[in-house]
Amino acid sequence: MRRIAIAVLIVAASAVGVLPVATAGAGATKSNPDVRVVNLNLLHGVFCEQESDGCQATDRVALLMEQLEASNCPEIVGLQEINEQLSGLLKKATKKACGGEYDFVFAKTIGLDTERVLTTLPVKSTKVIKLSGNFRAASRAVLKSPAGPVVVVVTHQDGDPDEPFVGECKTCKPPCSAETSPFECQTVAAADLADSAGGKKAIRILMGDFNVGPTSERYLSLIADGWIDSHLAIGNPECVEATGVNCTSGRDDQTIEALKDPNAKESHRIDFIFVKPPGGCEIGFDTPDDADGDGLGTGLFFDEPAVDGPGGLLWTSDHTGVSADFSCESGD
Repeated sequence: MRRIAIAVLIVAASAVGVLPVATAGAGATKSNPDVRVVNLNLLHGVFCEQESDGCQATDRVALLMEQLEASNCPEIVGLQEINEQLSGLLKKATKKACGGEYDFVFAKTIGLDTERVLTTLPVKSTKVIKLSGNFRAASRAVLKSPAGPVVVVVTHQDGDPDEPFVGECKTCKPPCSAETSPFECQTVAAADLADSAGGKKAIRILMGDFNVGPTSERYLSLIADGWIDSHLAIGNPECVEATGVNCTSGRDDQTIEALKDPNAKESHRIDFIFVKPPGGCEIGFDTPDDADGDGLGTGLFFDEPAVDGPGGLLWTSDHTGVSADFSCESGD
């Protein structure tokens, strides 16, 4: 496990908008237990060929369950683009996967694109808010973990438009103002949802498909506010559009063939797991190759084609998931 001094991170991130590579350290202990997280836009599949049944939704859920079990059942899984079909499939699948230990959070489905959290941790409270534009949402679960209180917010947001926003945002609510871009407001409101629960000792996680990349003002504002991009914090390279390496989005989302093509590559990094530790905490991220051997590292989640996937699938989604394995201990 590698550790990062939170004070150094915030200063460096605010100054240059990126995170330094973590320094080597010891693994998690009983007094500093791990928190293991997976984030994935699962693809609702409504634009796929009709005969493909949502781009083989049943098989894609089965493949996801196989991957979670292969990762030793991470404690927190955040999902986006969950429609009624996927919701039903996930409810059924989680009764068997990982010994049936996953709690299925946010069971209500509205439209094509809602969030879900699968967790093996006790759930203390939940809250869902509509984001500006009244289509997107952010979903919060406050969890009890051996590492202390954990506040998880999962969201799927709109990307920035090609032209600057002009006028007033009529659907922006505090902490946003009418002068805020409705797209910027989505990010501000989701971060505020995470910040406004759990108390001073809580570890906060903000994750999802943001539809903006690491050079966007919305991303940089999160980094400046103390949110750590787990992918970069452990030293993973940035996404390379030409090769698809370290990218999370870009495969065709309208055909099943793309999910069976070993050469279908991603081209953008727009899916993130941000972590904000409480005061006096040092965060340590496990390496991408799972140095501590608990089944999950920090980086991309199953970014190689599956072998013998259900129904011939190689990929669970047009997106590649991201993962983070970290612990928190008292700083000096």
